[in-house]
Amino acid sequence: MRYFQQVLMSDVLDIQGGTTAEGIHIAAMAGSIDLLQRCFTGLETRGDRLILNPMWPESLGALRMPIHYRGHRLHLTIKGRSAELSVDPSDHPPVEIECRGRVEALTPGTSLRFG
Repeated sequence: MRYFQQVLMSDVLDIQGGTTAEGIHIAAMAGSIDLLQRCFTGLETRGDRLILNPMWPESLGALRMPIHYRGHRLHLTIKGRSAELSVDPSDHPPVEIECRGRVEALTPGTSLRFG
């Protein structure tokens, strides 16, 4: 968590001593987004399955983000090691979701809770 906070603050506080005036640190920004999207959510795709393994610090409240996956608009909420995922109504087939070994089909217009 210390490194995540350091990345987030690199531009805000100019922790590198004067380089912020030259422009943003795009790699630091990309790294912080990657930590949110993949590391804290455990989000990955494998085959035709969307996989979650949430590990978000509970002290930070809920992490919410939209995801576009195979034509679906998904809504992900992570709280600690639990996850809730919903999908907007559509005519697309269900999405296969796995969270810590449990596999479920997420049908358009419904939601799933893991944990």
